[in-house]
Amino acid sequence: MYKKEFDALLRTHTPRACLLYGESEYLIESTIKRLLQANALEPKVFNFGEYALAPTLDILSQSSLFGDAQCVVLKLEKKPSDKEIKALLNALAHNPDHSLIVAFFRAESKTPSQYARDCKSLGAHFKHKDIYARKASDKSIDEKKNGVIEVRFFKPSPTEAKELLSQEARALGLSIAGNLLEPLLAMQGYDVALAKAELSKLALLDRAITQQDIAQLCYGLGSVEIGELLQTLFSRGDIARAFECMLDGGLSSELSLVGELEQYFYKIFLFGVYIRLHGKPDSKEILGYALPFQEANALSQRAMKIKEGVFVEIFSLLGAWRNGIMQGQKSISLRCLIKLQALVS
Repeated sequence: MYKKEFDALLRTHTPRACLLYGESEYLIESTIKRLLQANALEPKVFNFGEYALAPTLDILSQSSLFGDAQCVVLKLEKKPSDKEIKALLNALAHNPDHSLIVAFFRAESKTPSQYARDCKSLGAHFKHKDIYARKASDKSIDEKKNGVIEVRFFKPSPTEAKELLSQEARALGLSIAGNLLEPLLAMQGYDVALAKAELSKLALLDRAITQQDIAQLCYGLGSVEIGELLQTLFSRGDIARAFECMLDGGLSSELSLVGELEQYFYKIFLFGVYIRLHGKPDSKEILGYALPFQEANALSQRAMKIKEGVFVEIFSLLGAWRNGIMQGQKSISLRCLIKLQALVS
């Protein structure tokens, strides 16, 4: 089903097994929150590499006679096998107090078409005739209503994105004029999750937000469109071709590109230090504001691939690159990108 049908369903029933996927990380994450509120349960969350079938089954198989009702949330980029899905749903069918939410995100290594095929395959097996929904009115089981659903989310339109971001600003108690939300969204390619992270950053100012604040503090990958460049860097792709595409697309300033990369690698460095000290990331603790889930996960994965000593070389290279641009050195950007790719590969 799609979001409109899902919204209508929640007015009367709460599903017990939900598969969420699609082009909007923001809508997937916000729907998880809505479902948890509807179930009134504290979740047990398994993020990406944390998921394993056995401990998940242990939770879902536990009778509520011996413990509280459980809601398991799986945030995954790797598609579970058909047998795993069947086992999880069978466990849920035998324990009607428990719930399961599977949020399936596109991995950086997967193309949109590969992700779509995985979603189709996952949806085909995410079914069970003996799992029933709960009535929204009294939380009782309704044996006339199947409780297993899959929901696909599309990227919100610019108008929808602005309204969603406005809601997030109100939730943060942030004083920001509506006309400032549009440029903030545009900088982030109308990705509400990324724009929401920028709002969290702006909220630290604890005052009314101005256009100058956005210009000075809100960069994001959308400001110079380096998302694909970063993916090429870390996946050992054709960096020369990726940079050429940026130039053809109208890269306004190579200095701005260096600045974005400096900020990005500083974030990676902070994530690496925190993970080595605490064992797992927490973007709010690291940066002072919460990042979208997939962005934080990408930073974590990349941080653990780079040895601590290599960061010194990376920042030294970026500094030399900046100086080279200011001195008018020809082809300095491409040379430095090739060296940077060698350091992070």
